[in-house]
Amino acid sequence: MPHPSKLPKTDGFLVALVMLTLARPALGGAGAEWLASTDGPSPTVTAKSGVGTAQAAAEAQVTNDGLRTWCSEQEQGDPATATSRVNACVKREQGQLGKTYRIGADCTVGRLQALDGNGYVLDGLWDNTDVGAGRTRWRGANGVVGRDSASGGLALAQQWEVLCPGRVSASVLSRARSLPPPTGTGGASADAAPAAVCGGDPNCTEVSAFAVSVVEFRASLQGNYKLLTVTLRFRNKLGRQLVLGYVPASGGATDDRGNRYVVRDQDTRGIGYIHSQHQLDDKFVIAPGQTADARFGLVWGGQQLFGNTFDLDLTVREILPQGNGQATLGPEYPLQIVGLVDGAGSRSGGAVAQGPGTTPSSAPSTSPSTSPAGGAPPAGAPPASTPTSPLGGILPGMPAAPTTAGRCPTGAAGCYDAGSFTISVVQTVPAVVGGRNQLVRFSVRVKNQTNQPLALAYKAGSSSAVDDQGAAYGWGRPGTHDASVQGIGMLEGAKIDPQFQLPPGGTRDAALSVIRFDAGPKLTARSYTLNTVLVEVRSPNGKQWQQVREYAIRLPGLGGGVASASGPAPQPPNPAAPNPAAAQNPANDQMQKATDLLKGLLGK
Repeated sequence: MPHPSKLPKTDGFLVALVMLTLARPALGGAGAEWLASTDGPSPTVTAKSGVGTAQAAAEAQVTNDGLRTWCSEQEQGDPATATSRVNACVKREQGQLGKTYRIGADCTVGRLQALDGNGYVLDGLWDNTDVGAGRTRWRGANGVVGRDSASGGLALAQQWEVLCPGRVSASVLSRARSLPPPTGTGGASADAAPAAVCGGDPNCTEVSAFAVSVVEFRASLQGNYKLLTVTLRFRNKLGRQLVLGYVPASGGATDDRGNRYVVRDQDTRGIGYIHSQHQLDDKFVIAPGQTADARFGLVWGGQQLFGNTFDLDLTVREILPQGNGQATLGPEYPLQIVGLVDGAGSRSGGAVAQGPGTTPSSAPSTSPSTSPAGGAPPAGAPPASTPTSPLGGILPGMPAAPTTAGRCPTGAAGCYDAGSFTISVVQTVPAVVGGRNQLVRFSVRVKNQTNQPLALAYKAGSSSAVDDQGAAYGWGRPGTHDASVQGIGMLEGAKIDPQFQLPPGGTRDAALSVIRFDAGPKLTARSYTLNTVLVEVRSPNGKQWQQVREYAIRLPGLGGGVASASGPAPQPPNPAAPNPAAAQNPANDQMQKATDLLKGLLGK
């Protein structure tokens, strides 16, 4: 029996027809149990053993009645010739009769030996964005098997249900994550399956094209809302560039009390959206072997008790640039990571590189400069950059950016390597302003790591922070103008301020601030994690500026001295007569800037 992935793709009507066939299979008799097949008659189960155990098995055969029923469903058309066509179909498929099919499963860990002869491991449950919501999702040798009729993912789900009936427990889902990749030809990906990189890390999952690991997962309270923030690192496992987009409304999380958290699509950072074939954003480009980060915010506003353990699920899809500003959609990848708790993150290895991930730059192409061993370029040598398509993705066939490991030491606080640039925190100054509002100002330094000019802008409304006690800070009050940055221009909608431009290898400073309103007069936090988004912009014609791609920046472990601006604001220094106190305590000048900034945040 050929694998379903070898069948031609079907349109929406045929998908619905096949789904109806799976729900109403060709049976050998009324009430007989069956095994779903998408490329022939569904065989009737003749024997089962070990149902629900680690050694569940079933045998099945195609019956005469089942074959004739299946042929009748295939030969829809002119009633005058239906009988002859059905008879011809039965004669053509006679080889199916008498053949025994066997399937097996380990219901305790989520392993399936399917009707097509290939092995699969459990990858989670399907979401409700399409058919098969809540049913099991399976991963073959080449990645997740889609639930469309041509891929046959729901046929695998039905076969599992015959051997392992009932709800799939969280413990089975967790054990399935530690299983080695299946062997065989299952799955629907056109790429050969590279080696696994997650190494059994429970906070990491992978498909044939890429691995995804949790850089940081935080749960916090904001008024009556429970907020989740997760930063995911995508590692390209292919020998070619990879462009991904997030499928809106596909993301969510469920806690251990059954509460459902929803991804706030407007708060997604770093990765673009795929609304349709003609409305997509291809800015999330990952060179071969490299990584890139995306950040998602989730919210739940219920009044019940909230849980402490979370299962995250979301869907991304590959975008295939075709040149001349065109692109087509590739495979869809539903992802799930279970058992997340506040502060969770992947251990080193797996999908996490040594230091933050790197991504290609948009500057004109140059020859890569690497070490003789093929590793990172020598110290001080800027990495090669890669030209982009009109859509923002990399042009096919162009060289990839080299690795840049070492520019931000592993685990170093306040440093992030975005590939084309690095950003580090020079100073963190917390303050109490107005006696009740807690503001934190981060002075940052950006270095252009390419050998081409680089222009960046801050994405309006993207800055947030969480302190070591789980309290959340934002850029300002929702609905007001974002005035939380200094020294760098903003990207607001279609408006781009390109003032923050760096020459090759050059550095430049900026300041970003976050605030927690009505937090009280006492500073108790000892460290902060800053999240923000910088956007690479360019001007191909020297006149109009356009967005190239976003970088979701995460700067953890930022400590700061305790200072207060609740009293009278200090006077700014006189340029003609420098203030000795300010020279002895640079935080004085920072506090003046923080106080002035707060006025802007409050609209005063």
